[in-house]
Amino acid sequence: NASGVASLIAVADWFSRHTPQHDILFALVDGEEEGQLGARALVRSEEVDLSRIALNLNFDMVSRSDKGELYASGTYHYPGLVPLVESIAAKSRVTLLMGHDRPEQGPDDWTSLSDQAAFHDAGIPFIYFGVEDHPDYHKPTDDYDAIPMEFFVHSAETLVMAAIAADQSLDELDMTARPVEGSLSSE
Repeated sequence: NASGVASLIAVADWFSRHTPQHDILFALVDGEEEGQLGARALVRSEEVDLSRIALNLNFDMVSRSDKGELYASGTYHYPGLVPLVESIAAKSRVTLLMGHDRPEQGPDDWTSLSDQAAFHDAGIPFIYFGVEDHPDYHKPTDDYDAIPMEFFVHSAETLVMAAIAADQSLDELDMTARPVEGSLSSE
C-alpha cells in the first residue's frame, strides 16, 4: 500500500505547484485491512464537511502488475465517471481498465474492500485505483526490490493525470449513482 501513498505524494506535489480549480483534501488513513477504520473515522469526523466532498480518489496498491494493468473501479456504481476514466486511459502509459466493481463479481468486486467503501456508503462517488493481487500479496516478500519501476512510475503518472482531470472536469461530471437493484424509482 506504500505505492498508493507515494502516488498521493506525487499528486500533492503537482498541486503544490499548480493551483487546483477546486479544494482538495489529501488524506492518508490507516486500518484499511481491519475494516477501513481510518477512512470510516474520517467520514464520521466532524472535522470534514462531507457535503463538500464531490469525489473520492483512492490510490491503493499501484506498483505491481505482471500484465501492466491498473484498474479504475467505481464506474459501475457511477457510470457518469466512465468518460473521465476513458480520457485518462487514452493518455496513460499503463493499461487502465475499468472493472472489479460489479456486485455479481463476489470477491472480485472491490467496492467494499478498501477505503473508498466508507465514502461510497456515505453517498460520495469514488474511483478506486489498484492492481490485481500478485504472488507476493500480503507476504514479507512483497518488497521494494520486486517492484517493476517502469510500471510503477507510469502508474503514478496516471494517478497524477487522474487527479488533474478530475479537478478540471468536476463541474461537468455526472456523478449520479446507479440505482440499487430492487429500489423504488421516482419515475
